[in-house]
Amino acid sequence: MYIGQDGTVLAMLESAPIALVVVDTAGMITIVNTKTEELFGYQRDELIGHSLEVLLPQRFASIHHHHRDGYFHQPRARAMGSGMNLAALRKDGTEFPVEVGLSYVEVDGQRLALSFITDISVRVEAEEALQSHARELENRVLVRTQEIERRRRVAEGLRDVLSVLNTARPLEEILDLIVDQASQLLETDAIAIYRQDGSEGKARVQAARFLDDPVAGEERVAGRAGRDPAHLPEQSALPSLGDELGMTQSGRYRSVLAVPLNVQGEIYGNICLYYRMARSFTQEEKEMAVVFADQAALAIENARLREEMGRSAAAAERSRLARDLHDAVTQTLFSTSLIADVLPKIWARDPAEGMNRAGELRELTRGALAEMRTLLLELRPAALVEARLGDLLHQLGDAVTGRARIPVTIDVEDGDSLPADVKISFYRIAQESLNNVAKHSGASHAAVRMRQTADSLSLEVEDDGRGFDPSNVPSNHLGLNIMRERAEAIGAELEIASSVKGCTRIRARWTRQPSPRQGQST
Repeated sequence: MYIGQDGTVLAMLESAPIALVVVDTAGMITIVNTKTEELFGYQRDELIGHSLEVLLPQRFASIHHHHRDGYFHQPRARAMGSGMNLAALRKDGTEFPVEVGLSYVEVDGQRLALSFITDISVRVEAEEALQSHARELENRVLVRTQEIERRRRVAEGLRDVLSVLNTARPLEEILDLIVDQASQLLETDAIAIYRQDGSEGKARVQAARFLDDPVAGEERVAGRAGRDPAHLPEQSALPSLGDELGMTQSGRYRSVLAVPLNVQGEIYGNICLYYRMARSFTQEEKEMAVVFADQAALAIENARLREEMGRSAAAAERSRLARDLHDAVTQTLFSTSLIADVLPKIWARDPAEGMNRAGELRELTRGALAEMRTLLLELRPAALVEARLGDLLHQLGDAVTGRARIPVTIDVEDGDSLPADVKISFYRIAQESLNNVAKHSGASHAAVRMRQTADSLSLEVEDDGRGFDPSNVPSNHLGLNIMRERAEAIGAELEIASSVKGCTRIRARWTRQPSPRQGQST
């Protein structure tokens, strides 16, 4: 582009809406327009003849020299660059961002550099605001993602604990799981569940993670009602707070969150969360600590209930054995003693009748011994597993014969050893069937037959009594449901055949299932 001396082009530069600065080959300012004065705060005569570095930093001057040198090796003038974002300097010393374009021109044979300077402060501020907003959004997304992940971990941790709360696992194992999950989710430096021991309130550690010195009885349990967590704030002498608010581990930790364990309305102990650094706790953290305390209290309560149920079951079993001992053995022995008392007189009067009574006495004695052995087996369940099934069936038959005066024929074929659950189930089915014979059948004879092969076991109990209609017998009568459940538990088939005309037959059949490896090999 060429600029004439008639002033036409100079007028165009003067009226331009952006700052325009013309620089000669030495880098000195020769022309500025009004917009340049307004933008930089200088008067025109303060800029003419001065270096361009007054307005722009050295970096721009270096670029200008680079472009200028490249230009002067070219045969014609042309634009050398545009759109550079630089820092400009006002007269008052303040910096502001500008966009600078360069173009090299000839004016009356003299080569000049024309700089177009645009203030981009608003644009830069908008870009920075957008970037700040984007960073804020990224932080929010990150925080939200972390919160979602944390809540997922909380849900999984609570699910893991809930899955074992109602199981028969030992209490210590469940409490270990609770402190482990609580430590991870609440990011503790240490955690412990304490149990109050004695009227003095001394505590002993029942479950813990990462305690420096978990010495039983070192601390005191909080004697506070309810279940609200107590926050022990930063203190240099935390032990002074121990008697009121929970365990402080002798001041080793700067913050402690203690929640009482309320078990059936009584303070059982505390769950304490320890932190080495002083800190405060959010409401959500307090609520989560309460949840873990409730889980620990529930586990303790369940363990107590299981213990009580075990004691009740043992008491009920003892009562049942006492009843059986009274109903069976005691009555049999009483009958035996009566016969024994009169037997000498009967024998002296009628030896044949005495011989019959002696046989009866022998049967009663055998029955009493069989009943006693059966009761002893009930007291030692392991003995049922150790004994052969055929021997157990003989013992049951002798017991019924002695108790009910019903002859029982035992015909068994023992084979290989049986799985313990199969042996126990068949023993119980035979026991229930013979009990029904003794109590309800009015039979004159009963028979027990068992056949065993390498792959199967069959049992049949039959009597010639009055029978019953299976379709009209309540499900909870005669132990029929119990026998069916025992058969189903081992995958056996159970058949109950009877009629009001007489005769009842109970059949059970079990077939050994091949193992997966055996099934593949066949």
